[in-house]
Amino acid sequence: MLDHASFYRSFLQFMQRSCEPMLLLRQGQLLASNQALLDVLGYQNDLLLQQVPLSSLCRSAEGDTQMHFAACLDAGQGSCNCQWRALNGEWLEAQCHFTRLADGNEDILHVSLRFQDQFGPSANVQLQLYEQVFDSSNEAVVITDKHQKIVYANRAFCDLSGYTVNELVSQDIRLLRSGKHDDDFFLNITLQLMEKGFWSGELWDRNKQGQDFLCQVRLSAILDEYRRPCYFVGVYSDAGSHTGSLHQLRTLAYQDELTGLPNRALLMQLIPHQINQCRREGGSFGLMFLDLDRFKQVNDSMGHEAGDMLLRMVAERFSAVLRTSDTVARLGGDEFVVLVSHASGPESVSRVAEKIIQCLEKPFLIRGQAVEVGASIGISLFPQNTEQAAELLHQADIAMYRAKKSPESSFVFFCEDLNQELVHYKQVEQQIREGLKRGEFIPYYQPQVDSLTGQFVGVECLARWRHTSRGIIPATEFISVAERSGLIQEVFLQVLGQAIAHIGLWKQMYDRQIQVSVNISGHQFCDYQNIEQMSELLKESGLAPGSVKTEITESSLMDNGQYLLERLAWVKTAGFSIALDDFGSGYSSLRQLNILPVETLKIDRSYMSNMEDEPGDRLIIKAIIQLSKTLGIGVVAQGVERQEQVTFLQENGCHVMQGYHFSKPLPAAEFERLLATQAG
Repeated sequence: MLDHASFYRSFLQFMQRSCEPMLLLRQGQLLASNQALLDVLGYQNDLLLQQVPLSSLCRSAEGDTQMHFAACLDAGQGSCNCQWRALNGEWLEAQCHFTRLADGNEDILHVSLRFQDQFGPSANVQLQLYEQVFDSSNEAVVITDKHQKIVYANRAFCDLSGYTVNELVSQDIRLLRSGKHDDDFFLNITLQLMEKGFWSGELWDRNKQGQDFLCQVRLSAILDEYRRPCYFVGVYSDAGSHTGSLHQLRTLAYQDELTGLPNRALLMQLIPHQINQCRREGGSFGLMFLDLDRFKQVNDSMGHEAGDMLLRMVAERFSAVLRTSDTVARLGGDEFVVLVSHASGPESVSRVAEKIIQCLEKPFLIRGQAVEVGASIGISLFPQNTEQAAELLHQADIAMYRAKKSPESSFVFFCEDLNQELVHYKQVEQQIREGLKRGEFIPYYQPQVDSLTGQFVGVECLARWRHTSRGIIPATEFISVAERSGLIQEVFLQVLGQAIAHIGLWKQMYDRQIQVSVNISGHQFCDYQNIEQMSELLKESGLAPGSVKTEITESSLMDNGQYLLERLAWVKTAGFSIALDDFGSGYSSLRQLNILPVETLKIDRSYMSNMEDEPGDRLIIKAIIQLSKTLGIGVVAQGVERQEQVTFLQENGCHVMQGYHFSKPLPAAEFERLLATQAG
């Protein structure tokens, strides 16, 4: 492998040779740019361009440019449409694709740009440019026309093949065939080149001396002014060597490391290409967003290595059942996307979805154990649903979530009601971002009361949104959007920061140590960075450890399994006590409950509301109370609204209660007045 310094030098060399405008960013600052970008923007050299602040050079149509770039850096990849300011002051539209690259201890962001107002050089001009670039390249490069006749070979390719330039030019590229591949193999390569514009993989060729050699080959199409392939460039590197920098860079940028499938960066180039092709030909295509069912159970029970093995096997099955013209990409985790080309309508796409579901029906054999997984699939159609690449992917994602919730179907098409859901989702997401900037997310407090004394023994902190026009919005109306958009931690910390400040103030004013409970999702629990941020807030406040109790639902514990169990220790070490919320709504293992560092069980509120009509619910409540006593765990009844419920709970030994019978959730000022009354 190349060391960081060598890799960085190779990458800069690759950039300078590229005809595609490119630049590198480090910590939001322009680090380097290539000649292609300087030519487009009209700058004489890289140093002049580096003196221009990025905020003056680029603006994004999707909001704050620096924030968007930072998000792409965190995600490892991304894309957006931006405007770039030329030296003459003109703003040029460009489609930008981002890839994070490691440089020692720091990460840099590689940006590849395609300027929309410039159609690009003609095929002949491109060919001349390629010749100039590849003449000095250490990579073996050959260029053929659409009839497979060799029109150019550089010195490195001549050394590799053993032929001279004169012996190669005008010859059919099949001169180099080794006989190890059949005609179908080369037909598939040709189809991919014609449809997608590229192909990469291993290829056995034969040199002039009759010896077979294995190479990593990257084939790319050069398009004419009508966007038709007319020349093909082949870049060869020794498959047994890792010194091929161009191959390394291409793999890093566009290939999923685990499965070898195209990654998100490449997918977001293929979708616009497919859109343009369908617009020219009047065609259509489908986009399928897939999420594996039961994959998390494999990861938890068998380990991450087994999970990786399963993902590779799934990728192989997907590739085997799809047509050559279709593309399957892995976005990350257990999420895949399939681009279904030449779709005549929903029926043809649904047949592909059925193939994918069927190919997963046979169990996978991992370490001698049979493993079963399924898939939930969301489908969007071009041009029926939208003509925008990002929208198509987002719509398919929305439909996939609907498929997850639907017991009747494993795949769901995006439709008008889902479209309205998407519009609402985007509106709420944007409003959440604006609300975070204005500090609109606030804590409400619902006391936990000792029913025997009437004293507050704790308080649950509930997130509320103080919306500028709608007033106070309950968490049920925005939490799901915050979770799916990745904003949940910002909302949570904004609310928690205020809650910690409040209990610190109340301790000083009333000499009362009020323990505040906060709800946290399974995803937040599993992210150590989130726990560290919470811990820092607690340390800075000066409050005693245990002042904040984290509540995680029983269902989250079930969903995340052993993976979450391992992380409960983080929370305990960070100074937080733990409550298991909505207990009784799932089926937690009693063995697990015995070893969990949980201090409180909160009885699911549904038992309270049904106890008068469902005698069985009374028995369950009694059993939970008895279980908590046996394990030495505290118990809180939530959702208490009537005196009959209070009496029943007291008779069965549960005295700490929470609900509208005692108080509804209150803003900080009103809750403080209750505290003052008790203190008086």
